[in-house]
Formats: sequence, C-alpha cells, structure tokens
Amino acid sequence: MGYLTVTRREGEMIRLTIDPGVDTEKLLKQLLRDGITVHVGAIQGHSQVRISIDAPKQVLILRDELIDA
Repeated sequence: MGYLTVTRREGEMIRLTIDPGVDTEKLLKQLLRDGITVHVGAIQGHSQVRISIDAPKQVLILRDELIDA
C-alpha cells in the first residue's frame, strides 16, 4: 500500500487513477480486500484541510493541478 498526505484548500481536488499496464484483475482483488482509506486530518483555519490517502501502489494519487490538461 502507498500513503500520501496533502493539504487541500476549498475547491482543490485529488485524483485517483490506475497506473497504465497494471494487472486490473489483481488490483481489483486487492481493492476488494483492502479498499482505499481516506483520513481527514487537521483543519487549518477556515480554508485548509490535511487529507491522507492509503491505497494500493498501482493507484496513482495526484493533486489535480499536476495532471496535464
């Protein structure tokens, strides 16, 4: 499992995608067994929140602004 913690402001997004070339059948079995865990952590002020995501390593966790349009 991979783990990422990010701070997001209101309106910002996080995108979960599947790494190309992944054995999707194997990934599906792992997701059915372990799932994806999202933890909402500290709220900072009125506009920021810390979010932690624990997902299989084949699931890419990206801040939306890093994705090519």
